[in-house]
Amino acid sequence: MNGKEYLIELTNAQYPVIPTIDTLDSLNKLPNVGMYIVKPKDGADSIGLEFVTKDELGDKIDSESKNLLVQPFINFEYEVSFYFIDKEFQYALYAPDKEKRWELKEYTPTEKDLAFAQQFIEWNNLD
Repeated sequence: MNGKEYLIELTNAQYPVIPTIDTLDSLNKLPNVGMYIVKPKDGADSIGLEFVTKDELGDKIDSESKNLLVQPFINFEYEVSFYFIDKEFQYALYAPDKEKRWELKEYTPTEKDLAFAQQFIEWNNLD
C-alpha cells in the first residue's frame, strides 16, 4: 500500500466505497452524520484515528496539507478482505468478532461479492 489517496480517488470516481475527503471544501461529499472519523492519510492499523463531530472537523483538518482523511463513522459488522494474485481471486478473509479483529476466518464470497471486488481489481493499476 502506498497511503490512502486511493480512497479519495475512488470517492471522486463514485465507486461504492465509504465516502472519503481530505479537505473541508469537499464536505458536501459526505453524509451529515453525528460522528466522523479522521485518520492520517499515510497511517495504518487505526494509529492516529480520531472520532469527531462535524463542529470539530474545522479544528482537525488542514485543507492545505491534505494529510488527513475524513469519513462518516459507520458501525459495520465486519470488513471482508479479498485477495487476488495477477487479477485472479484466491481467497477472502474477515473477522466476524469485532473484539478480535485480527482473528481472521475464511469468508466464502457469493458471485455478487466477487463481482463487487473485481471492479476494484480492474480499477487498480498494480500488477
